[in-house]
Order: sequence, then C-alpha cells, then structure tokens
Amino acid sequence: MSVLGLVLGGKITITSFGAFAVLIYLAFLSATAYALWGLLLKYNPVSKVTIFSFTTPILGVILSSILLDESGNINPVNLLIALVLICLGIIIVNYSPNKDAKTVSAEK
Repeated sequence: MSVLGLVLGGKITITSFGAFAVLIYLAFLSATAYALWGLLLKYNPVSKVTIFSFTTPILGVILSSILLDESGNINPVNLLIALVLICLGIIIVNYSPNKDAKTVSAEK
C-alpha cells in the first residue's frame, strides 16, 4: 500500500529514526498477522477463527497502554471486565458438548 500511495502522489515524511522503526514494526506486524490468519483459516473453520477477532480491541488497549504509557487513561476494572466477557464469548462459541461423545463413538 505504501508503494501504491507513493506512485499516486503521496509522500511519507519520516521525522526520526524512532518513527521509521515504528513504521517498519507496524508493517512487519501487519504482514505477520495476515500470514497467521491465513494459516488458521487453512486448518480451521471460518466460524471458529473469526471469533478471535473480537480480541483486537482489548489487545490494542493493552499494547497502547504498554507502548504509549497511557495506563493512567485506562480504567483497569473496565478492561478486565471486557477481557473476561470476550474470553467467555470465545469459549461459548467454540464449546461443543457432543464433541467427546462423537470421539468415543468413532473409536469403537
């Protein structure tokens, strides 16, 4: 996308080495995330993988709190409640009570 933006007349202004490092880090992070997403979709049903995208806002808040030192702006109780609710949602969606019964009957 950066190359296309540059070709169409956009420009990237890098003000410091730190800014350049963050740009490279974000590019690497994005490429890694899409590669992992593709691998997960290759071996798992979409309905099981997609639910994990709900963790994106929570992980974003946690990472911004760590990297940008925004811990004073985040209510830890709300963050914990949100994280627990998202985890419960993932567990509920992926839970299959008959899974063990099918495995046992298939082995016989």
